Amino acid sequence: MQIQWLGHACFAITHKGYTVLIDPYNADYTNGYPKLRVRADKLLVSHEHFGHNYREGVQLSGRPESDCPFTITALQAPHEFKLGNWRGFCSIHILEADGFKLVHMADLGTQLDGGQISRLYGADVCMICAGSATALPSQEAKRVTDEIMAKVIIPMHYRDGNRGGHRLEMVKDFAWHFESPEFIHYYDTDTLTLSPDMEPQVAVLKYLGPEAWKSLAWQQEKKEKTSLLSRILRKK
Repeated sequence: MQIQWLGHACFAITHKGYTVLIDPYNADYTNGYPKLRVRADKLLVSHEHFGHNYREGVQLSGRPESDCPFTITALQAPHEFKLGNWRGFCSIHILEADGFKLVHMADLGTQLDGGQISRLYGADVCMICAGSATALPSQEAKRVTDEIMAKVIIPMHYRDGNRGGHRLEMVKDFAWHFESPEFIHYYDTDTLTLSPDMEPQVAVLKYLGPEAWKSLAWQQEKKEKTSLLSRILRKK
């Protein structure tokens, strides 16, 4: 099973040749990221904000639902501390397959309640905002990962150079809240391959851009090739 970070809160999760894409961003409203044009078998959108719902940038394969190797469920959670009265709600997506449990926390804006913690507890992977003005700040986001005892934590939705909004925290601000520096793993790739014996860690994936998305390449429509003779005959 592979998890590829496409920037902001967007991930492509591939297992057994099937790809689920989560939260495609609209580059017109997401600082520093290029236009998104990728292909997937299934699309999940956590909420209807421009940084998460760019369906036009995703070409779906048309494969039937029965091909999906994941069991996918969702929990509703407030986007901000005003309990959804300001920015509404978002969906925390849970993907389970072959003993792995992955959670994409979307723009979680409040601490989890007991029922949510119970459902997310023991996640093998937690993809979580590293600190946002419109979601949990980094210190509170770290507390969430502690409560659900996530094994591998992948930060997302943060400021990195010219990428990400100026109100977002940087990934180092999130990493600072973890006591052991050796717990933070900085990767030179945008893709993490999961295995049952993977050590607990914060996995900071490297943004590589569209050049690294060749396996997700948007397929161009094939233009019908017609000979001069066939075009003449068609006119008769």
